[in-house]
Amino acid sequence: MISLKSFIAAIHAALVGASDALMDANTKILDKYFIEVPADPATGSQPGDQKTLVPRTVTLEYPHLNEAGQLENLEVAVPLVTLVPFTMAKVETARFTASFEMEIVGGELQLNFPGGQNGGLFKKKPKTGTLDITLSPQETPEGLRLLVEGYEAILKRQIS
Repeated sequence: MISLKSFIAAIHAALVGASDALMDANTKILDKYFIEVPADPATGSQPGDQKTLVPRTVTLEYPHLNEAGQLENLEVAVPLVTLVPFTMAKVETARFTASFEMEIVGGELQLNFPGGQNGGLFKKKPKTGTLDITLSPQETPEGLRLLVEGYEAILKRQIS
């Protein structure tokens, strides 16, 4: 038997753990699209200070008309964050359904998830339940959106 309070706490802890796992996956975007650079004493940063991240870039050739009207290729440093859509997920809803027996023990509601018997002494019916979790897209956080827009503006200036 398990108390209702402990049962709800266990489900809540599982959902918080699932949300934390999604947040960890979402923050790995930084590792995927940015690289850490060593501390630069010229700027006052020292080893052990906060991380300094710079965007991962690719160099692309972009056709451009020069001042003489001739077509030439311009090398453009393109941050990867400007080329990919960001998709982040969050747990939107979770629904848990189970069959159980209830009993009040010591003034507290207790739940029992019976295994049941199925035809023999050693053959137990498995415990059953269902769990539905709905994951939905999460809006891009304002800070990340502004960061990407800033890099897009720099990219536009390179090719204009």
